[in-house]
Amino acid sequence: MQFNQSERTKNIEKILTAFNGIHKLPLAIIKYGSLISAALFTIGAVLVILNNTILPYNSFSDMVSKEVVKTSFTLGAEAIIGGLIMDFVFKK
Repeated sequence: MQFNQSERTKNIEKILTAFNGIHKLPLAIIKYGSLISAALFTIGAVLVILNNTILPYNSFSDMVSKEVVKTSFTLGAEAIIGGLIMDFVFKK
């Protein structure tokens, strides 16, 4: 089933109006959780690159840096999903 351009635009506008209606606390949780997740991902990625290129290879630091990257994705998902659930609960 293909959507034409106007239907896609309407769907995007519905999504944007729903996100604009989020309360302050859930929005802050989503915003700062995403920023912390991005910071952790950046730190983990830099550590992985440093461990594999510049620094002498260490299997322990390799494992830790890869776990930091994995944790950043988990933290980001928890912040976004938790914020949206909190907003849904507060609206009821």
